[in-house]
Amino acid sequence: MNVILLPVALVLAILLLVGTVPPGLVVPAGTMLAALLAIATVVEIARLVRARPPKGPAAAPASAPKDEPPAVAAPAPTGEADVVQFLGRLQEKGRLVDFAMEDIAAYSDEQVGSVARVVHQGCREVLKSSFDIRPVHGGAEGEEVALAQDYDARSYRVVGKVPERPPFRGTVRHRGWRTTRVSLPTVTAEGAAREIIAPAEVEIE
Repeated sequence: MNVILLPVALVLAILLLVGTVPPGLVVPAGTMLAALLAIATVVEIARLVRARPPKGPAAAPASAPKDEPPAVAAPAPTGEADVVQFLGRLQEKGRLVDFAMEDIAAYSDEQVGSVARVVHQGCREVLKSSFDIRPVHGGAEGEEVALAQDYDARSYRVVGKVPERPPFRGTVRHRGWRTTRVSLPTVTAEGAAREIIAPAEVEIE
């Protein structure tokens, strides 16, 4: 565009935009075209300015997804199997399950007593090997005892005519038991260990 016509085109473009072109003004065709181009240029610049995104902190590049290690299935709890195996030891040494599951109503006291001795000896052996059992109350049964306001309710169970609040006074009817050691059989593989207390015995002749 001619350098001289450029200012004229800009002025004419402004006049056309505001609608104040003087009447009788004869505008050459080239100048009119330049004015229209100037108007179009101004409109496009305004559109680009409005469309420009606001400045702000640059977005952090998306980090590549990290390869997560494969999930490892947690081992199944062996608590039930441990209990079953311990019961199996009581059965093996003291025939406890046989004694408890037998209907002893048809047997005499002498017969039951002789069997109970075997059960007692075997179960006592298992308990002593698996626990270090001591009485909770250090005194003797039948003695008077006072339980303070802050007594350990887990160690002493109050029975009888119990007032609403401690302290309590009463007679020791049972000393209770506690253990300072637990050594139960460890089960590494479950399955039948959770169900079989004692296997069936088959004698081969």
